[in-house]
Amino acid sequence: MTLEELKPSEIKQLIRHLPETRWVQNLRHTSYQSRQPIPVLVESAGDVVSATYDDVELYGTGESVKAAILDLCAKIVEHYEELQANGVKSQDDTFLKQIIEEIQPPAWEELKQLYREKLAEIPYVRKGYIKIEGNNADVFIIISGYSLDGIEQLAGIDHEIHLKFSPLYFFAHYELSEEYLELDDFERFYETPS
Repeated sequence: MTLEELKPSEIKQLIRHLPETRWVQNLRHTSYQSRQPIPVLVESAGDVVSATYDDVELYGTGESVKAAILDLCAKIVEHYEELQANGVKSQDDTFLKQIIEEIQPPAWEELKQLYREKLAEIPYVRKGYIKIEGNNADVFIIISGYSLDGIEQLAGIDHEIHLKFSPLYFFAHYELSEEYLELDDFERFYETPS
């Protein structure tokens, strides 16, 4: 059968299944953005659409182009996070670091502000430090004295903030001094007013 013998609906269906390159502008993630557009090969086979990012040999699938691209973006982020967590130095790691930028979800700023307000009401809290990595963070609260009631009060604040800002996750540590802590990558978000 030649192209001239096909009906318009058959031609349209044939064209629909031809591979095409789409440029993905963002990773559809609250913690990561792309520094540059990503070329993605989109193909259809029956009811399944696939989106392939050849540079890192990843692909996503779905019932539509949008679903396939969403699946691919999730896999790119997952692959990036696995490489970072494992400390694996590879070509993929180097490449993905060039195209992926970690961003702080706006909710983290709200979380820090709420923490500041709550901690200002507690006289024995001296400083607060936070290190944010995607949707996770470590928090160090420096206190002037250790008491079970004080720790229980801080734990109550942590719990309240956890409930308000889910799915952001943080783990709070209570310390009497920051002297032996390695806080180089931490941001000081609270200090007792002088």
